[in-house]
Amino acid sequence: MPEELNHETVERRLDRLRADCDPPVTVLDERVPAERFDRLRSAATDGYTGGSYAWTVRQPGSAPALSASMPDDAGPDAAHVLLILNRAVDGPTWGLPGGGREDGETYEAAARREVREETGIAVELDEPFQVLRVRTTTSESDVAAHTLWTFFDAVYEAGTLDPQASELRGVAWFVEPPGGLGANAARRAADFWPAHDPPEKEVVFGPDDDDAVEVDVIESLGGA
Repeated sequence: MPEELNHETVERRLDRLRADCDPPVTVLDERVPAERFDRLRSAATDGYTGGSYAWTVRQPGSAPALSASMPDDAGPDAAHVLLILNRAVDGPTWGLPGGGREDGETYEAAARREVREETGIAVELDEPFQVLRVRTTTSESDVAAHTLWTFFDAVYEAGTLDPQASELRGVAWFVEPPGGLGANAARRAADFWPAHDPPEKEVVFGPDDDDAVEVDVIESLGGA
């Protein structure tokens, strides 16, 4: 039988999330190139179990006060969504701020920390709108690595934009969806903005948008 790295840990953390809020969970099997799997295997051996992201909304009444030189009607009176522009080699895409869970963190703490580090914005989390339970393998090994990826709804709490320049091309608030949305952001955008109708290929949840990854959806369970 293959070695299942972090299987029990991921199951235990998923059980806790389900006990707290019963989020929608998608179970995936993915096959990746050997080089990528070797990196994941090394991280998983050290306790890496995935990460967290946040779809952050700022309502008009929560925006920082306008300076004296700005007109009272500056900017649209609408909800804004916080997105980051990544540094993808094959073309940057707009996505959700977030990243890997550090040792000792909950997935909630990881989401708050990552959003603050990447954007300068403090957020208050709501329940996850999606959880991915992923088993990753490669054709060149009989080892499997298990990870858990949580995607939270969140609301703006405080702060002004301060992009993490070493990792991102930019950060912005949007009142309508930009072009070039990553897959996970596109799915949430389709629910949030009724007029947004992304191509079907953009709304499939996955921990990675790379075409080199083969993904099978094993199970998809709606939340309560």
